[in-house]
Amino acid sequence: MTPSLRAFALLALLPLHSVMAQVDVSGSVALQSEYRYRGQSPGDSGPVPQLTLNLDTVGGWYLGGFASALTIGDRKGYKLQSYAGFAQRLPSGWSWELGCSHTGYTQLHMNDFQECYGGLSGERVSGRLYYAPRYLGYDAHTLYGEVNLFYPLHPSVNLIAHAGLLRNLSKGIWPGIPATSRYDARLGVSVPLGDWTLQLAREQGQDDGVRYNSYPIHPSKSWSMSATYAF
Repeated sequence: MTPSLRAFALLALLPLHSVMAQVDVSGSVALQSEYRYRGQSPGDSGPVPQLTLNLDTVGGWYLGGFASALTIGDRKGYKLQSYAGFAQRLPSGWSWELGCSHTGYTQLHMNDFQECYGGLSGERVSGRLYYAPRYLGYDAHTLYGEVNLFYPLHPSVNLIAHAGLLRNLSKGIWPGIPATSRYDARLGVSVPLGDWTLQLAREQGQDDGVRYNSYPIHPSKSWSMSATYAF
């Protein structure tokens, strides 16, 4: 069974009243100046198109998918991610969620892997903790924690920030997996223009000399830009 079929099978096993409830469909299309994954750039740093689709039920269950053009070394292809989970709002206004995802690479299936995650989100800040039993397809147990911040500086300008830490829970070193841990960070601004959002950010990753399979050497610091249309 393919990863996408597994995700849809999970949705089919939900309680009948949740499946038949009203489903909200949302998504976005984006153009990124480059694709960076947890602090590292996989290819030639060229612009990449991306697509995100989400299905949300009133009962709290959700299902979605993400696709991005991706060059790994000199191999062109796509990163495809499917995910499903459950989210619920708390009386305090915060929300919690639990879910799992499958990430696949059309040009390098040996790096396909699964993660499960839990998170909390508020009006301006959110955080998630991911666990992978075989990160990037290797025998490595990893945790990845991230915190994201959104703060309005002006009615037409928002501050955005991200901090993440990848932790290796297994002994040994694999391509792209640090011996202990590695951080990544992003700080920038976003400008909403109706259904569009323009973003400019400064990104930084810890250059520990350990890169993902076939990833070339890139500067640990770089600027990134994106244009996103939400629907």
